[in-house]
Amino acid sequence: MGKKPFHLETVLSYRKSLVELRETELATALRHQRHAEEVLQALQGEWAHTLASVRALKAAQRLDQAGLLAAESYLTQLEAELTRQMLIVQELTQQIQACRTALNEALKEKKKIERLKERLQQLWAQEEARAEQVLIDDLNTIRYPRRKVM
Repeated sequence: MGKKPFHLETVLSYRKSLVELRETELATALRHQRHAEEVLQALQGEWAHTLASVRALKAAQRLDQAGLLAAESYLTQLEAELTRQMLIVQELTQQIQACRTALNEALKEKKKIERLKERLQQLWAQEEARAEQVLIDDLNTIRYPRRKVM
């Protein structure tokens, strides 16, 4: 008594590969987000360091007007980059959420097919057991008169 071949095996293998694809997409999105957050932290650190340096130089009155304008221009540029990087991190967060949703859907679809396969295997096993029991009953019915004679 073996296992009956599952007629939706190709669908199941497709669902499994789809789950693997969604997992890969999620891992890639997480890696991109981690990198974007590292860049954001570096920009924040650079902005804080530059601001502290400008304030220290300004307090010590070692910064002339041209240097002050250059520092303010650089800080404005850093602020623009910070804003852009924050938007990138937010977009990646939304992308990660979409990847998680897609992965959950793929897992649900795969699980449905797996449950169907299990149910069909159980039904097939029950049918096999019933057929085997019928065969055993028939054999016992045939043997019964012989046992009576002996």
